[in-house]
Amino acid sequence: MVIITKGETLEYKAFKKVVKDSIETGLSVLGEGPKNAIITHFLKRNNLKSLEEVAEYPREFEEFLKSVFGLGAPYLIKTIVKKMYESIGIDYISTETGFVESVSEIKKMIQPTKKL
Repeated sequence: MVIITKGETLEYKAFKKVVKDSIETGLSVLGEGPKNAIITHFLKRNNLKSLEEVAEYPREFEEFLKSVFGLGAPYLIKTIVKKMYESIGIDYISTETGFVESVSEIKKMIQPTKKL
């Protein structure tokens, strides 16, 4: 379910859905119960209503994963980032790019700046 707020463009809704779906898929490697617990804990901790809102708080989400998983966080982040790129039809080439930078790049690809 994509939350639609007044004034959101179709591109921005698509961007938020890509981020949400990629997080769900990436965290699925933990199993359904742990995945749901991680998502619920992050949402409550940041007073968010839905996973789509993570697209607006990528730094907080990346820091949260690092605080919970420590040295295991890069594996989860890479899995989520790979899924984001695959979702928009781009082959993922493994780099040291983190979640924050990848979300920013995906947003630019999905919602390009309008030229006047």
